[in-house]
Amino acid sequence: MAASEAGQDGVLEERPAARPGRVAAPGGPARGPARRRPPSGRARGGLPGPVAALGLVAAVYAVAQLTIVSARMGIGWDEAIYASQFSGHAPPAEFSAPRAQGMPLLVAPVTALTDSVVVLRLYMTALSSLGLLAAFGVWTRVRPGYTAPLAALLFSGCWLSLFYGNEVMPNLYVALGAVAAAGLLCLPGRGWATAAALAAVTAFVALVRPSDALVVAAVLVVAALVARPRRWRECAAVAAGLAAGWGEWLVEAVVRYGGAAARMRAAGEANLTGPALSVVEHARALDGPSLCRWGTDCGPVSVVALVWWLAIPLVGAFGLYAARRERRGPGPLLLAAVLAVAVAAPYLFYVGYAAPRFLMPAYALAALPVAAGVIALVRWGRAPLRRAAVVFAGAGLLAHFVLQGGYAYRMSAIAFESRERVGLAVEELRRLGVRGPCMVYGQSGVQIGYLLGCRSQGLARGFHRRPPVRVRQALEAGERLLVVYSGARPPRFSASWRTVRLPGGWKARFSPAWDD
Repeated sequence: MAASEAGQDGVLEERPAARPGRVAAPGGPARGPARRRPPSGRARGGLPGPVAALGLVAAVYAVAQLTIVSARMGIGWDEAIYASQFSGHAPPAEFSAPRAQGMPLLVAPVTALTDSVVVLRLYMTALSSLGLLAAFGVWTRVRPGYTAPLAALLFSGCWLSLFYGNEVMPNLYVALGAVAAAGLLCLPGRGWATAAALAAVTAFVALVRPSDALVVAAVLVVAALVARPRRWRECAAVAAGLAAGWGEWLVEAVVRYGGAAARMRAAGEANLTGPALSVVEHARALDGPSLCRWGTDCGPVSVVALVWWLAIPLVGAFGLYAARRERRGPGPLLLAAVLAVAVAAPYLFYVGYAAPRFLMPAYALAALPVAAGVIALVRWGRAPLRRAAVVFAGAGLLAHFVLQGGYAYRMSAIAFESRERVGLAVEELRRLGVRGPCMVYGQSGVQIGYLLGCRSQGLARGFHRRPPVRVRQALEAGERLLVVYSGARPPRFSASWRTVRLPGGWKARFSPAWDD
């Protein structure tokens, strides 16, 4: 069987594997009897093998999510939009042009059956942990040893992975899909099953976030074409997967948005796309908040967080250098690094605002050469230098987990408090008998509407002078309309409506239809 490895020029190529029973010496023919491999689940010296270690990382990731973030975290704005699309208890919230149906489909098995946010959190925790195991599990075959488990540990230890692990948000799943796709392209002993898996993963990424999938697919196709020999089957698989995911988005564009061009224009306007320089904004958001937009003050750049950010390319470059000196070469790690840069570039130079979660795919892919760099560092030099290198690497890993864990805890506490206020308001509204059919308009209107089983129209900032079309239609039709607000000036049209104070600093105004 031929093993897929990277040549010294960094492109993937085929090399004949050593004959059974013999071990190939570096730079020379195979000599001597081959050593017996330890069982796949356990390495020599009693340490868990790479696959078992990766399973342990996935389990720890699940526990960390439930400990730091909590399954009792309320639902967020984007989450409520995604969860409502196939919900069994609430009408679909307004689905803006940039969004895709991947996340609604992913959570449909839960949202179609229950409105429990706790159940949804537990489901997403299991899904993200299993996804981590599957995505980096591919790399245990690409890079034997502990590169994949350590990369999974580094990525899952980021505050973004911890905070968004059990959230209904697309970026984590783009990250895991990109890692899996890059690994599948580099797998040894490729066949039709691998090609089918690559097509499925590409389709999944395209369903979740089509724009990111386009970048991932472009890099993978180029890598497949520069490989020796060229990998036409993998090119076809990536193209088929991309066509499936984008096909759904384009069909929906024709049906709901007036055509593909109209939807793309609307998506570009919503995401402020165009030549931009958002690097500084992303640097300021390294330690939060979750969004630098609509007047949110992201504060100054944290020096500590900036050092962490700059360490990623430095350690990753060392990992690529060390891999180049190995017999198998740096090809797969180089592909991961190039793909990381490619998926980050649009958000750094083409989107006019910053959200830290946009860079999650880049962090997941960069974790692979970074992990290789850490492993190479602890093996570097002779005994005195190696001990110093081990201490240095251990201190760096500890700093990473402490720093990122602290950010995750702080961000989770802020989000928990904010969403708890929404939950208190919803509980009081339920006590007052608010149920669907109705429409909720105002701040956090999307979440409140979803939890109450009502249609919704949310606000990112203050109320509009002229109500949105859906609100005007509800007023004209005499529907039961509920205006909710906290710290904002309510719309003029509701001045004469009955007003009720709610827990958490909220107020609600009930249209006359509620009294009929």
